[in-house]
Amino acid sequence: MNRRLVGILIAVACAFALFHGFAASAAEQKYPESVYNLPPITVIRGGETVEIKLCDTFDFHGNACPGATMAFQAIRYGIKLLHAEGEIPRTDDLLIIARAPGGPMDLLDLIMKGADRNTRTWPPAGMAKGAENFVFDFFRKSTMQAVSVRLLDGLWPADWFELRDKKDAGTITEAESERMQRNRQSVVREFPRKTFVELFGEPQAYTYVAWGSVEKGEMDGLIREQRRRSKEEARKE
Repeated sequence: MNRRLVGILIAVACAFALFHGFAASAAEQKYPESVYNLPPITVIRGGETVEIKLCDTFDFHGNACPGATMAFQAIRYGIKLLHAEGEIPRTDDLLIIARAPGGPMDLLDLIMKGADRNTRTWPPAGMAKGAENFVFDFFRKSTMQAVSVRLLDGLWPADWFELRDKKDAGTITEAESERMQRNRQSVVREFPRKTFVELFGEPQAYTYVAWGSVEKGEMDGLIREQRRRSKEEARKE
């Protein structure tokens, strides 16, 4: 076998190996490329610097959650608006208030508490499910600056909650299930590609003064008691 032929065979083998590697890498990705390209949220928690990627959030939540996708961008934006370029926020310097259950709450647990599922926060009974509650209020204690980040109207799929209610009730059609899946995929794929301004406009930080306090573990205890009372009232009905 002459050297030219050997060279060709080697080149072909290398190209095949490279293509196979790319194909394997693509197959290993559970989520859209835009998810992996999104910068992580970096915080200092308990003196340790922690990086949280959107794919980490999905793994913690259990699926590629559109709500968590939206919340991930909102939290990145809120942090950016209250901190100087390159400054890493400390979780003990932040108070974050969310109004939506599900993926957004899991993401905030992952950021503020860590990945211990035993400390997972459950939504209080009565926490409404609706795009109007895609609002996050950020308070930075050390600077007494705050900002409210709200998803702009018209960006969330219009039939999202109608289809979800039908799914929960077991009345959803096959065509509606397919549309619901397309809605999910669209948010997860497209929201990471959008700028903060495209998603949330240009909220302005403001100076605040606060009274009262929330002690560590106090909110979890209040939620447990509230959920217990709600279940008792439901049984009585």
